[in-house]
Amino acid sequence: MMYNKRRKGFIAFVTLFLLAIFGLMGIAYWFSSRMNTDMLWVESQRLRARNFAQAGIEKARLHMCNVCQRSDKYDMKKSSYKKEEFEKEFEDGGYRITSIEPFKFEGKEYLNVDHVVKGRVIGKFDVWEVTSEGYTTKTKQIVEIKTIIRVFRDNVVY
Repeated sequence: MMYNKRRKGFIAFVTLFLLAIFGLMGIAYWFSSRMNTDMLWVESQRLRARNFAQAGIEKARLHMCNVCQRSDKYDMKKSSYKKEEFEKEFEDGGYRITSIEPFKFEGKEYLNVDHVVKGRVIGKFDVWEVTSEGYTTKTKQIVEIKTIIRVFRDNVVY
């Protein structure tokens, strides 16, 4: 068997070359996984802030349904509600309701509008535009949600 001196160390060179390539691929995979994990964590925090903002919307809806349905003359603009009632702090974030205003469309406010069913007035309704802000403390994510809430005050006859 003849041994070629020119190829001495060829296998060691190829092995080192393959190890370097596989090492670079492993580092690239690790870096990509790390970035995806970080992005997913930030996205989960954004979703958490959105859920907090939605909790604020639900709190405003509950308040409006409880208070507005009891009184025909109730006006959220003139009411003196407690600020603490519309802000809630949790361990990792919270919400605050930034505005509750009558819905305006083409210069008309929708307050005490007749609720008509089959040509008959059965009550009144208001339409409110509510803005809530949810936030997280870890990543300082802030999400704002605006929604329109319609509150009915129907004259129900049993």
